[in-house]
Amino acid sequence: MENSIKFKDRSDNTLLSQYKDGEEVMGELFSRYKNLVFGSCLKYLKNRADAEDAVSDIFILISKKLKTHQVQNFKSWLYTVTRNHCIEQLRKKNRYRDKISAVENMYSASIFHPDNIDDEEIMKKLEKCIEALPQEQKQTVDLFYYKKISYKLIAEQMNITWDKVRSFMQNGRRNIKNCLEIKNLS
Repeated sequence: MENSIKFKDRSDNTLLSQYKDGEEVMGELFSRYKNLVFGSCLKYLKNRADAEDAVSDIFILISKKLKTHQVQNFKSWLYTVTRNHCIEQLRKKNRYRDKISAVENMYSASIFHPDNIDDEEIMKKLEKCIEALPQEQKQTVDLFYYKKISYKLIAEQMNITWDKVRSFMQNGRRNIKNCLEIKNLS
């Protein structure tokens, strides 16, 4: 409380200058802007707990950035840092959710699991479609579905990254699906 009274009449620019000189003024900046930052985070993240975590992260981030950045209008700059931080958090969540979704989709469609296919005609169509795939896609599909090798081991065996294996599998599955749909139309 004593610090708040001590800094109450000082402008943001004065506080920033004092912070660069080593004074402990971050608490005052936090007091002044925590509600603005929290409200902005809540608007983007739509979750109270995530917004509270983001406020802490943002004030840690700005305490580092303020040492090297020349800030003219602190409130606008803080809002921009807050917005960018929240957008990055949303992107990270979406990337994670997309990966989980992709993995679930890869394992879900029964047509792509040759052990589950009873119809000999469908099996022949599937084999023709697999044969028509580009070499890398054909190899990853074969190793994963027929030889039951994990993505990690396929990556090691083919000397490529896990993401590349995933890409070959997704493209191979899509190409097989398209091929089977075309063959069913004819």
